[in-house]
Amino acid sequence: MAVTEEQQKALDELIGHLRKPAAPDIFQAWLGFSRDDLRGKVMSLLEQKTEYQQMALDWIERNPLNASVEILGIASWAFYQAEKDVNPRVTSYVDAFYYISTCASVGYADIFAVTQAGRAIAALVMIVGPALTSNSLNRPKSKSS
Repeated sequence: MAVTEEQQKALDELIGHLRKPAAPDIFQAWLGFSRDDLRGKVMSLLEQKTEYQQMALDWIERNPLNASVEILGIASWAFYQAEKDVNPRVTSYVDAFYYISTCASVGYADIFAVTQAGRAIAALVMIVGPALTSNSLNRPKSKSS
C-alpha cells in the first residue's frame, strides 16, 4: 500500500512533534530548579528534622522570653508581608503584631487573615503560641541541665 504525498506530510509533521523535547519542568522554568531537586531538598530537610527540633527546643528552654518575642516578631513580619496589600485591616507592622500576639494567647482580635499564607501563619502561631508563651516568664535553663 502506497502512502500519498499528503499522508506523508501528515506523518512527518506528527513525527516532528514527537521528536521535539518535552516541555520544561515548570519549577525549572520559573524557579531555576527541577521538581526532583525540590523533592530531594525537602527529603534532606525531613531527615534532619529531629536535629533541628532539638536545637529549637534547647534554644527555647535556654531563652524562653527571648524566644517568645523573637518567634512572635518573625511571625508578625511574615503575617504583615502576606496581608499588607490585601487586608485593609493590616496597614502596619503593629497591626500584624497585634493580631499575631492575640493568636498566641486568647485568640481574639478585630483583624482576620484573608490570604492563605496569613491563615497558615496564624494557625501555626495558634498551635505553638500558647505553649511558647506559657513558659516565657520561666527562668532560663542552663546548658548543663
